[in-house]
Amino acid sequence: ERNPIGIPVNWKLKNGSVFDILTYEQSTDQFEGWKGHIAWFDEPPPRDKYIATLRGLVDTRGRCWLTLTPLKEPWIYDELFAANDPNHIFCVVMDIRDNLKRVENGRDMGFLDEDAIQEVERSLTEEEKEARLHGRFLHLSGLVYKEFDVSVNVCSPINVQPHWTKYFCIDPHPRLPTACIWLAVDEKDNHYIYDELWLEGMDLKQVAHAIHAQEGRFIPSIRFIDPAMDKDNELAGGFNVRKELMKYGIFCQRANNDPDLGKSRIREALRAQYSPLYKADQPRLRISSDCTQTIYEFQHYIWDEYRRDPEGKDRKEKPKKKNDHFMDALRYIYNADPQYIVVGEEEEAEIQYEGTYAKYPTKQRVGSSSYRDLVEGK
Repeated sequence: ERNPIGIPVNWKLKNGSVFDILTYEQSTDQFEGWKGHIAWFDEPPPRDKYIATLRGLVDTRGRCWLTLTPLKEPWIYDELFAANDPNHIFCVVMDIRDNLKRVENGRDMGFLDEDAIQEVERSLTEEEKEARLHGRFLHLSGLVYKEFDVSVNVCSPINVQPHWTKYFCIDPHPRLPTACIWLAVDEKDNHYIYDELWLEGMDLKQVAHAIHAQEGRFIPSIRFIDPAMDKDNELAGGFNVRKELMKYGIFCQRANNDPDLGKSRIREALRAQYSPLYKADQPRLRISSDCTQTIYEFQHYIWDEYRRDPEGKDRKEKPKKKNDHFMDALRYIYNADPQYIVVGEEEEAEIQYEGTYAKYPTKQRVGSSSYRDLVEGK
């Protein structure tokens, strides 16, 4: 069948089957109202067209498949490829050399020549090779932390021990959700991201209450805050986020904002290396499977697109300001070189305070940390 301007839009086969062909250039409305048993997308579809088509398979419990080179449409990675739903989604990653001409078990297989592949390969950038030759998603080829591996760095929820050294960092935003992350270091120098908070639509008092509730009895030894949030806003009467949080018992010190030091330490901690203690390859840093937002950012935190300035000089590579809230907070912690700190036993001494309201002696810990005083004095 043809449409009013003579373009074929519908084909009927002798066996009674009917199929339509649409293009991604057509409006999404053209994909609505369709019903069928099978849908096939050639190359990555826009999500709105995919959803409209999927709706047409509901009545028949139909099947949908996609054959594509993952050059665009990042939603496919998040919602399909990384969905980890084997009961409903089946993914196969193919390398271009899987189609090399060869003979297997007496049968001719493949149809590509190695010389032809190498000719194309010479014209591609390293990022393009990942997608066009190896079937990896192009938008992830520029990952900042390529060392991150879910199978290596993600673990079951962590049983944090009271004696571990615990670090905390908060990355507050006036118009975006506030990111909070907790990291613990054990006596064997293992690092664990054991908790996170992603707080939206809260004022600082509510944020502080949420932090206290999340921590319970596991109070961090050291807290950091985004250095941009430790500035007095003269237009707002000298308002300072760090000082405001102090009113509610969250005492943070300004983090070191070095852009490279923390990243290099995180990479080293993510990388599995031989451990004489465990006699096996082990990463230093593991992330609890509960920390879904942190894991998501590890998988989506990418470098900005490579560019050259008008004089032809390379610009310094910077990450995109997207999917970076927990990555920034973690970098602030690693800028401080997190380590296990042995806490000695503390003695108690009675100090008498004179005055009308000093009815009882007050106990003070001798040798206790002056961290709170250090932060309050800033």
